[in-house]
Amino acid sequence: MEKSKKTIDIDLFEKKDVPSNAYDKMNSSIKYNPIFHRITYLTNVIIALIVYLAKLTNISKNPRLNALQVFIIITVFFVIDILLYRVDYFMSKKIFLIFRFFEIVIFEVVTAIIPNLMIIMVSLCILITIFTIEFLLYDTDFVKDDIFTRRIIIIVIYIISAVVGIKFRTETEMICFLLTQIAMLFAAYTIVDMIIAINQKNESKIFKLSLEVSDIQDANEKLIEYQEKIESTNEQINYQRIEMQRTNRELEQVNKETEAQTKVMSFMASTFDISKCIDVLADSIAETKLTKLCAIYTEPDEYISKRGNFVIKTNYTSVERRLRKDIEQIYSDFKSDIRNSKIYTETELLRFKFIGDANINAIAILPLSEGKRMYGIMIVASDKDGFFDKGLNYYEASVAELNIAVKNAKLYLMMQDMAHKDGLTGINNRMYFMQLFESAVKKTKRKKGSLSVALYDIDKFKSVNDTYGHLAGDAVIKTVAAIGDRYASENGGFVGRYGGEEFLIVLPDKSENEALPILEAMHEEIKNTTVKHEQDNINVNVCIGLTSYPNICEDANMLINRADMAMYYGKEHGRGRLVVDDRELIKE
Repeated sequence: MEKSKKTIDIDLFEKKDVPSNAYDKMNSSIKYNPIFHRITYLTNVIIALIVYLAKLTNISKNPRLNALQVFIIITVFFVIDILLYRVDYFMSKKIFLIFRFFEIVIFEVVTAIIPNLMIIMVSLCILITIFTIEFLLYDTDFVKDDIFTRRIIIIVIYIISAVVGIKFRTETEMICFLLTQIAMLFAAYTIVDMIIAINQKNESKIFKLSLEVSDIQDANEKLIEYQEKIESTNEQINYQRIEMQRTNRELEQVNKETEAQTKVMSFMASTFDISKCIDVLADSIAETKLTKLCAIYTEPDEYISKRGNFVIKTNYTSVERRLRKDIEQIYSDFKSDIRNSKIYTETELLRFKFIGDANINAIAILPLSEGKRMYGIMIVASDKDGFFDKGLNYYEASVAELNIAVKNAKLYLMMQDMAHKDGLTGINNRMYFMQLFESAVKKTKRKKGSLSVALYDIDKFKSVNDTYGHLAGDAVIKTVAAIGDRYASENGGFVGRYGGEEFLIVLPDKSENEALPILEAMHEEIKNTTVKHEQDNINVNVCIGLTSYPNICEDANMLINRADMAMYYGKEHGRGRLVVDDRELIKE
């Protein structure tokens, strides 16, 4: 059959093994299925034959059709159906419809006449219902007007069958027959309505699919247009794939570098210990960039170290040993000559003696700077040619992070200094001095060592203020404080401003005999110092009281009191003296 756009496949009538010419030439909404029809016919034939052989009806006495006659009628139509199909008469739609109409009429009449043989009645009802559905839908394209007309025809046939059945049946049999007819008609119409509803849904789907097919066809036309370009495009794709792999490797390296820098920044933000920051940064660069050498050096006194800070990360032991000796000179040369980042390769490497016989093919030196002031360098080396071809951005970013960390540490120290230092003299204020003193006492007790404390006061300081003014007095206080701070620092101690013109100096790990010469030298320098203020030369002197734990004072917490007593003893006995505490002194 030719398929209409509204054709729907129903399993009961699905074409199987139908000759292609028979199927292609017919155009209906229901497909003729010869195998299904033959099975239905054969079922009815066999049932009628079985009923006959079982002698369920009496042929001679029963005026109505018996099982044998039904068997013959069904067999005849079965044979006709096969012959018409074989000779291709079903190619004509009208012949097919007429034949189906005639079959429905005959089998309805047979059903009306036949006695109440339940098995035959059921099989015939099924056969008639199938033919009714096929007749209603065949070649209608699901047009409602055509189907409605055929429904009227079917109703007329069923009415005629009912009228015929009235003559051959009792009242009870007639009621059963009519109910059977109504059930058959209802079943056929219900199935037809279901098929129509399914078809409508499928039409909607088909419409959507047709739009998609149209889009696909348009896309196919464009693909055909670009077919000649596919080969060249594939070549470009292969090239791009290689480039993408390279780019992915670069992105992985960038991600690795970013992650490393983030960790370093996080660490630097969590501490003010620049020595640790330098160590972590060098480790990160060596691990991330796979360098053969990463060294960082900072000047002495840049942070809290009196010596230069430096760290060297390398697998070459000989390089590390030689670089430790040369790094200060390399920094000095770099600072005076260049002061900008520089990469050294080939013959330029000969200037670096620390390389020796190590396999190093490129060296980069980057300055550490705060504003315009340079305070250190970073040295990075590799054994790979072209190692720095992509520039020094990563290393410069790392240096920038270190510069920020150093600046933040200095700000922190400055703030800490402001909190710990006396505003006039710059030495420890009384509060911070007492913290240092308590810590020194605990450490001395733990080590069972010695601790010497001296309290000294400027003699006749009030007369200095009265004679020369308070600004001159401030200059005297600063001079005396600076001398004391220097002697304390040189001997591992610390000093603090205890009062207006009173100062305390603490010398850990020093007995009174070890502390005495230090304080005598300090006293001598103070006496010989002339403070110049405007046009005046001011001579100053101090009175010093010295005590020591544990030889003199057995209670370390009483050291300041004992030093105070010793100092006042000196003031009462002529001023300008250095008095060493003892037990006899306290008794006086």
